[in-house]
Amino acid sequence: MEDEDNIDNNINEKWENIKTIIKETRQKLIEMNESTETLKNWWYDEECKIATEEMKKARKKVVNKRKKGE
Repeated sequence: MEDEDNIDNNINEKWENIKTIIKETRQKLIEMNESTETLKNWWYDEECKIATEEMKKARKKVVNKRKKGE
């Protein structure tokens, strides 16, 4: 019975460590700005912006073709 308690305590301790790391990491990634949270996307650059715009244009083109019945 004591072994089971030790295992449970060990699992709980590991979970608390993981939870703490997740919370600390989240805090580093989230920037508080006037009571809103904005994710810092340091990887989102001009190339990503262009690709996103092209994707939106392509989607719009497909939607328009479907509306016209092409």
